[in-house]
Amino acid sequence: FFIFSFFSGVIFYGYYFFSFKMMCNLTIILLLLTSFTKSAQFPFSSWLPKAMSAPTPVSSLVHSSTLVTAGLILLMNFSKLTLNTSVAQVLLLIGLFTMFFSSVAALVEEDMKKVVALSTLSQMGFSMTTLGLGMSFVSFIH
Repeated sequence: FFIFSFFSGVIFYGYYFFSFKMMCNLTIILLLLTSFTKSAQFPFSSWLPKAMSAPTPVSSLVHSSTLVTAGLILLMNFSKLTLNTSVAQVLLLIGLFTMFFSSVAALVEEDMKKVVALSTLSQMGFSMTTLGLGMSFVSFIH
C-alpha cells in the first residue's frame, strides 16, 4: 500500500510531493493519526472499553492511567508545531465528539468496568478539547 500511495502521490502531485511543505503537512497528519489512535479518540475509540473490561483490574488501571495518556502527551510535546488554526480546529472537534459520544454511551451502559472506561474516554476527550483550544498546560494538569 505504501508503494502505491508513494507513486500515486508522485504522479498526481508532481514535484510538490517532494517539497518541504508537503513533508511537513504529511508529518503533522501522521502525528495526529498516531495520537488519535493512542489516546482512543472518536474514530478509534472502540478498543478502550473492550480492553478495560478485561477480567483483571490491573489491565484497566494500566489502560486508563498510562497507555491512553501517551497520545495526549505526544501532542503536548509537539503543541507548538500542531497548533495552527486548522489543526487546532480538528483537535477541538475530535475532542468534543469523543467527549459527547462516550458520555452518552456511558449513560446506557450497565457494566461498571465499561462505565469507567467510557468515563476515562470522556476525560481524554476533554483533554483533547482543551489542547485544541490552545491550553496545553490545562490539558497537562487535567
